[in-house]
Amino acid sequence: VAQSSKTHMNVLYIVVDDLRPELEPYGETVMHTPNIAALAKQSLIFDRAYCQFAFCAPSRNSFMTGRRPDRTQCWNFLNHFRETTGQNWVTMPQYFKNNGYFTTGLGKLYHPLLPPNGDPPSWSDFRDFPYINPLYLNCPDGNSWCSLNPAQYNFSDVLTLDFSLERMRYAAQNLSQPFFLGVGFHKPHLPFRAPDGFIELYPPADNITVAKHKTFPKGAPPIAWNGCLADSGYKDVTEKRDYLTPMSDAEAQRLRRGYYAAVSFTDSLVGKLLDEVQRLGLAENTIISIHGDHGWQLGEHNMWCKMSNFELGVRVPWMVHVPGVERCSGVHTSALAELVDVYPTLAELAGLPSPPDVDGKSQAPVFQANMPGVKNASFSQFPKCGTNMTDLNTCLKIDKHKIDYMGYSIRTDDYRYTEWFRWNGTSLRAELSETVAKELYDHHGDREEGFNSFENEN
Repeated sequence: VAQSSKTHMNVLYIVVDDLRPELEPYGETVMHTPNIAALAKQSLIFDRAYCQFAFCAPSRNSFMTGRRPDRTQCWNFLNHFRETTGQNWVTMPQYFKNNGYFTTGLGKLYHPLLPPNGDPPSWSDFRDFPYINPLYLNCPDGNSWCSLNPAQYNFSDVLTLDFSLERMRYAAQNLSQPFFLGVGFHKPHLPFRAPDGFIELYPPADNITVAKHKTFPKGAPPIAWNGCLADSGYKDVTEKRDYLTPMSDAEAQRLRRGYYAAVSFTDSLVGKLLDEVQRLGLAENTIISIHGDHGWQLGEHNMWCKMSNFELGVRVPWMVHVPGVERCSGVHTSALAELVDVYPTLAELAGLPSPPDVDGKSQAPVFQANMPGVKNASFSQFPKCGTNMTDLNTCLKIDKHKIDYMGYSIRTDDYRYTEWFRWNGTSLRAELSETVAKELYDHHGDREEGFNSFENEN
C-alpha cells in the first residue's frame, strides 16, 4: 500500500440514483435544486455524459470498476463482477485505498448484494450500508409517491447522510491521510418518497407540464421500448399501456410532480454534505464529484424509468469541482464522457497514477484546457428477453445464458446509432451476424437548446 499524505486532495464522491439532467445547471428551471446549482457554479459541468447500462446494478458494477458491462458480465440483478472475471479487480475506492487513502462509503454506491455486503475490499472502514430497509424506502399507502412527516417516518437517505457526516468528521479530525468518501443517495428512485415540504415546492399536479413528445417514435422498432409502469403495482398508477398507448396526462403529471419532490429532497441532503465540507475547513483540498447512475424518462416517447438505449435513458448529469482550478468554475464542456471515465478521471485529478486495465479514459485533460474532449463516442447497451417483440421484458432476473437480445448504442457528436442483436448464451456475446433491429437518430443542432432537445424526435 502506497503512503499518501494530506498533500493529496480528499475526494467526496456522490452518486444519485435515477437523476436525470433536468437541472438548473443544464438550463432547466422546473426542479428546485439550489444546492446542486451552487456546486455547479464551482464545477466543470459535463453536458454529454452517458452511462454504459441504464439499470442500477449493471451501471454501478461498471462505473465502480471502470469496466464495461460485457467485461463485468453484470447485465441484470443476478450477477456481479467479483463472481465472474473481476475477482481480483481493483475498484475505484479500492484503488484510492491502495494508494494511501482512507476509504469509506455509505448508501447506494453498489446495488444491494451486487457485490455482497457493499464489497468490503473497496473500503478501509466497512459497515453495511443502511439504506436497504424497505420501511425507509417505500410509501406506506402503496402509491408511487408520498409526502410524509419526518417526525413519524424514517428516510433511508437521511440515515445515509447522518453516517456520511460522521465519517467525514472522523476522517477530517483524526487522520493524517486523505479520505475518499462515497455517498450514494437512493431517491429519486421509485416510489417518490420525500418528507413534508418538498412536494409543496411545485404547483398542483394539473399545472405540471408533461412530455413534449408523448408517443413512441414513428418507425422505431418495438424492441427499443420499455414497459416500465405499464403494469406497475402502485395503487395510484392504474392505467394499462403498450408501446403505442401513452399514459394519460393526469397520471403523468402526478408522477412528474412526485419525482421533482424527491429530487428536491435529495438536493437538500447534498447541501448538508457541502455545508459540512465548508464547516470542517475541507473546501480547499477536497474534490467533489456528483453524477447520476443512469438517465430517467418521464413519459418522453411513451417511456418511463430508465431501461433503454434512448438519450434520456442513458444521459446523466456529471459535474466535478476541483479546488484551485478556477477556469472550470461553472464552465460547461460538450466533451463526450462516459461513467467508466469517472474512475480514471478522479484518480488523475487527485494526483494518483493512472489505474491499469480499465476501459474508461481520464477526462482530466478537459480540466486543463478548453479542449473538445478525449474521445469521439460513448457506448451503452441494454438486453431484452421474451418472444413477443412488442412486449419484451428487461431480463431483470433472467439467467445471463438465457438472455435473448442485446442492443448496443453509440453516441457521437451528431448521431445516436443503436443496433439490436441476438444473444449467444453460450459465449455470452452478441451474434453480430444476426441483427434484429436498427435505429439512427440525428442530433444535429440540438446542443444548448434545452432538455427537450434530447428527446430524439426523428
